[in-house]
Amino acid sequence: MSREPGLKPLAEWLDIFRGRHRNCLLHDRVVGLAAARLITYSGLVTAVTARVASWPARRFLGGEGISLHAEQMVDSILTEDRTAVCPEEVVALETPDRDEYLRRIYRLIRYNPLEYELCRGQCGYTPWCRECMKSRGLL
Repeated sequence: MSREPGLKPLAEWLDIFRGRHRNCLLHDRVVGLAAARLITYSGLVTAVTARVASWPARRFLGGEGISLHAEQMVDSILTEDRTAVCPEEVVALETPDRDEYLRRIYRLIRYNPLEYELCRGQCGYTPWCRECMKSRGLL
């Protein structure tokens, strides 16, 4: 659970737990195609529940064998002011290649997965990098 908006908390947690868990149920407020792709690429999740999800997310997750239950289905995930499709969704829709998508989305959300491996518990970036979690007995 995070109070931070956007995809960054999801990307962080999926990276932290990648390879350690399988067959997880993920709960989120909003799941669009950008989140669906991160979820699928993690290999952790077999089912997703959300308040709001997009049809492209449902199609993508379903094609990967991941079930999605949402209270409300929408055509697109919009910006907070609801004037445009959110930038993360645009990247997800425009970038079919997995590696290119990850490179673009990580740059957009200002996320560097290497920071979890390199901080040695001194990062101040997040209390949840691998070394910080180990030092707190969480790993």
